[in-house]
Amino acid sequence: MVYNPYIVVPLATWAVAQVLKFVLAALQGRIDFRNLYASGGMPSVHSSVVCSLAVTALLLDGPGSHLFGLTAVLAAIIIYDSLGVRRAAGEQGAALNMVLSSLEKGRIKLDRPGLQLREVLGHQPLEVLAGGALGIVLGGFFNYDHLGALGDVLQAAPVGRELWLYAGLFALVLVGGVVSQWLLSARYGKSATMTGLRRRLLAATQTVGWLGVLMVLLQYERASYAAWRLWALVVLAVGVVWAIAIWSGSYRSVPAGLAAEATQARKLKWLNWGRGGKRKPSRAKN
Repeated sequence: MVYNPYIVVPLATWAVAQVLKFVLAALQGRIDFRNLYASGGMPSVHSSVVCSLAVTALLLDGPGSHLFGLTAVLAAIIIYDSLGVRRAAGEQGAALNMVLSSLEKGRIKLDRPGLQLREVLGHQPLEVLAGGALGIVLGGFFNYDHLGALGDVLQAAPVGRELWLYAGLFALVLVGGVVSQWLLSARYGKSATMTGLRRRLLAATQTVGWLGVLMVLLQYERASYAAWRLWALVVLAVGVVWAIAIWSGSYRSVPAGLAAEATQARKLKWLNWGRGGKRKPSRAKN
């Protein structure tokens, strides 16, 4: 059956990216079926689709072809739009929603009460980067018969020390996730901020770790297409992108959350001390 790769590959990439976006959100506790078709979020589906199209044109027609030039320019425009215009539109939507909420709280009558604008329209740079990387990988995967020597390397099954290296890496991810969960729980107790971080870390490490172990077992058993070196590398790449996503979302929010919790704890301690019948310290008179 003859099919058009310039249509099938981008469509298949779109489906994979949307499902991946739903799975990543679900693992973080946000089960929203709109992630199966809506725009925005991790990874960028727009970037994935146009990058897979550009890779398809590159592999089938060559770097000097007119079609590759068109698809590369199209990919650049879409990525720039996701980072610029669409991102700005999302931020404006968030600002307008704040204004509308304040009007409702001020009991000002609105023609359309409860109106909310969609805020997730553009992407963060990391989301675009992850989407582009996914599109390049899938574009190469769906056209693996045109990869030449690189395709032979990716389709080979790892053996010996390389296989044991993958096994050790994924086992380290599994154990590291459990140990980090225990250490953070012992250090921060019932902190809501750290509880969220622990859940994200555990979801990432256990998902990547067990997927990697499964890939190693399939490669050890030489399970046909599942024994390709490509799969272990893809799982490792997913782990790296996921780790970067957790870090980028936490390196500011976690310290701010801990500071807010500490401030709230001091206020509660002061209020409880005052309500316990003890005398509050008074300011010294001049």
